[in-house]
Amino acid sequence: MSHQDLINALLQDGSRQCGQIIEKARADAEDIIKNTEKEIEQRKKVHLNKIEADIKIKSMQIINRAKLNANGKILKAKYEVIENIFQKATERFFEIKNENKYLSIFEKLCKEVLGDIKGETKVIMDREDASLFKKLFLDVKAELAPVNTSKVFGIELITKNGSVIIKNTLNSRLEKIKPELMLELNNLLFGKI
Repeated sequence: MSHQDLINALLQDGSRQCGQIIEKARADAEDIIKNTEKEIEQRKKVHLNKIEADIKIKSMQIINRAKLNANGKILKAKYEVIENIFQKATERFFEIKNENKYLSIFEKLCKEVLGDIKGETKVIMDREDASLFKKLFLDVKAELAPVNTSKVFGIELITKNGSVIIKNTLNSRLEKIKPELMLELNNLLFGKI
């Protein structure tokens, strides 16, 4: 074999090996491109899933905030309705005071607490009720302290040192049962909780 044939054989072999290397490089490049495209698709799906999950969380937070806000407004409206009923009841006390039955109501309120008078005690009542009290309870030995207000619907006892206060008024009775009444009114007006 001649020198030229050897060179031609080497060139031909080099050309063939070069072609194989290029083919292998192209195949590897295609594999890399396919794998990269798959990885991009997977990452895209992961990111989309994360975005969807974030959107769901955010929308649930917005919905929950809206529900809380709505519930707060409903509760406030219910409270205002019930407070309005209590206001009307308090206004009704003024009407009762001008009725004939107030004398018996006032007498009962006084009798319930007069037995609790111990030592020096002040008896607080509306100035208009002081004359009624004197007529009804001649034997009571306590300092009468009438006040210029028509809002004391009943009687209050206070020891001289102020350590004991006993209130037996229509207002104090209403305040005492108010929590129970609020629950009952809520159930009556708005249904069971």
